[in-house]
Amino acid sequence: MSLSAWAPLLFYPEQDYHARVRACAGAAASREMEDFERTIEGLPVEALQELYAQTFDWNPDTTLDIGWHLFGENYDRGDFLVKLRGALRTHGVGESRELPDHLSHVLVLLDRVPEDERAEFAAKYVVPALEKLCDGLTKTESPFLPLLIAVRREIAAVAREAVLPAGVPHE
Repeated sequence: MSLSAWAPLLFYPEQDYHARVRACAGAAASREMEDFERTIEGLPVEALQELYAQTFDWNPDTTLDIGWHLFGENYDRGDFLVKLRGALRTHGVGESRELPDHLSHVLVLLDRVPEDERAEFAAKYVVPALEKLCDGLTKTESPFLPLLIAVRREIAAVAREAVLPAGVPHE
């Protein structure tokens, strides 16, 4: 499954959110996605929207903006955002109303950059940010935690490509 396929699950939920989760859960075939699907099953989209906003928009510890987890609110994050915006443009990734470091943009970008850059970027930036994000989601007992654990697993597999020598089999 491509990393881009996860991106729609990280946007503010719309009417088709349950269908997107079912499709992704079927393709990913992971326990976490089954848990996430079961957790949100039967919740009206309005309740999902409220949970999403409480989780990702109102709490900096659980924001989907990876630069926040890496740099906080300082100049290094600004530099990171500028470089990321340039990479998004270079690789034809359209931006939404979210900042360039929003995880949904980063997942699409990772599918489009050259393989060696992809693994290094995932290892250096995305995995550490997702570790902090998942810690925050654990503390708040968020229903979105299984989804982000599944995404973290996919990103970790990409990041391992940066640290494993050529020819070494993956787990």
